[in-house]
Amino acid sequence: MSETQENKNVSNAKKEDAKIQRAIKNYLLKHPDYFVQHPELMSELEVVNGRGELTDLTTHQLRTLQAENRRLKTQISQLIKNAHQSESMMNRLFNLLTALSVVRKVEFLPKFVTFVVENFPTDYFKLILAEGFVELPDEEHIELLNDKQTKQFAVFKVKQEPLSGRLKQEKIQSIFTDSEDIKSAIVLPIGKTAEYGLLAFASSDEEKFHPNSSSDLLQKLAQILATYFTQLKPEEKVKHA
Repeated sequence: MSETQENKNVSNAKKEDAKIQRAIKNYLLKHPDYFVQHPELMSELEVVNGRGELTDLTTHQLRTLQAENRRLKTQISQLIKNAHQSESMMNRLFNLLTALSVVRKVEFLPKFVTFVVENFPTDYFKLILAEGFVELPDEEHIELLNDKQTKQFAVFKVKQEPLSGRLKQEKIQSIFTDSEDIKSAIVLPIGKTAEYGLLAFASSDEEKFHPNSSSDLLQKLAQILATYFTQLKPEEKVKHA
């Protein structure tokens, strides 16, 4: 027999073997009670675990179920932890609203910034306010919106969703001008079309903010600011020279 014919036979045998394996798999899937009807096979069949060790089917099934249970317990624990964190944060947001409702207007923004810094730890944070609404307090995290920032985030004129993830460098630099280690960020509009300004967070961790991350709590912060500016009386709004 020639080498070519031998290779062809080997190839055909592999195809036939693969066909038989698919048929066995499909049959077992359609008859999940097969081993119930033939329990003697449970101790005869062997499978290979993740470390390449042989074990009988019953032991393998038990270990698989144990591993699945551990995975489910981990997921449940994480869900409970997230629920507790969310409940705690909502309570703190409620406390913030309660505190802001009784402070003098001149103390509103400093109080708000202090809350954000203490409860939303990140590498960089800025509250950027549009001109003509309030007198800027002497606070390192607050600055006046400039033309460059307005241009970079003009998308908020037609889109109200936050921008999050690995933003373009020119967008990040327009806000955090002296920071070169930023890998991810989120920028939220304050009010419709960002009429009151921007709320921005950034991190040197590229996984800190990503496009699919939840930003519900941060959006609530932006809504608190928007409501505050909306309710200011005309005489309370300060026009900057």
